Amino acid sequence: MVFTEGERSSYLVGLCNKYGDFKVAKGFVRGDKKTFTKRKNVLELWQSDEGMKFLGVANCRQILNSEIILDMDEDASEKRMNDICDELDSYGFLYKAYFSGSKGYHIHILENALIKYSHVSRQKIRGFLISKFKCDPHMASDNVLIALEDTEHFKTGQPKTLLRESR
Repeated sequence: MVFTEGERSSYLVGLCNKYGDFKVAKGFVRGDKKTFTKRKNVLELWQSDEGMKFLGVANCRQILNSEIILDMDEDASEKRMNDICDELDSYGFLYKAYFSGSKGYHIHILENALIKYSHVSRQKIRGFLISKFKCDPHMASDNVLIALEDTEHFKTGQPKTLLRESR
């Protein structure tokens, strides 16, 4: 499924309501470089028609304060993704695993308890799990942008598609 513009803006507003404010942007490829619009807060955007239009075309979002992203761009395979998901199931983590629409797989782990921690502590907790599963260490930061779920990836035009979620 790929979101329509209305579904995308509703999805982003819903995430903001559930998990707190975060920033979104629209990514482009210009020549050999990826470029992003200025990052904008969802909470501010939803207050105007113009802001809602921007939410409808945003294709990247900031990692949520309650989220850990395991980005498998290197050594990416569906088997490896499933092995990681099996292990996450054994620990009882809530997650959704996606084909990124670009080079690999993203596993989004939702852990509400992360909200209680400082930025530095969240980064350390994320870093531990990311390291354990040998994924991209850049995803430990709160400030990273990721491709938006159920939306065409800005580099490839391929949708970021849900493959599996926690049981």
